[in-house]
Amino acid sequence: MKKQKLVRYLAVSVLAGLAFGACKNPDPEPLPEKVQKLIQTDWKIVDITTPKKETPGGDSSLLSACMTDDMTLFGANGVFELRDGTVKCDSTVFNYSNGYWGYKTDVDSIQLAIVNPASRYVSWKVLTLNDSVLKVTFIDSTVAANKITKTISFKK
Repeated sequence: MKKQKLVRYLAVSVLAGLAFGACKNPDPEPLPEKVQKLIQTDWKIVDITTPKKETPGGDSSLLSACMTDDMTLFGANGVFELRDGTVKCDSTVFNYSNGYWGYKTDVDSIQLAIVNPASRYVSWKVLTLNDSVLKVTFIDSTVAANKITKTISFKK
């Protein structure tokens, strides 16, 4: 009788262990290294440039003085926010907005689904991303006839 109870107890224990083990969630995949670097801090805009038409290899800065304290935050939740610092400016060079972001590791680009001020999609090609610098380039097509390549540099 005791042996039968012991076998029954062991069987129930094994089945309970299997049931609890089957319910365990698998460990999530670690974030890619570049995504970890992107989300660990606010990024300060330090320059916005476009190639000079008359000087091949030269760039013109589009950064206004009122933009030097502006920040960009890429949240771990997939939300981004481009926000004014204490010095405000209304800029057509760099639209301040928010929305959703993702990182395409296969083409090394940040994908932005902008929801405010107007819905649109932008892809930033990542040129540099390390512990202190983020540099991206993109085609600004806010005016269809004037597609301009812009490069944005950020630092921590």
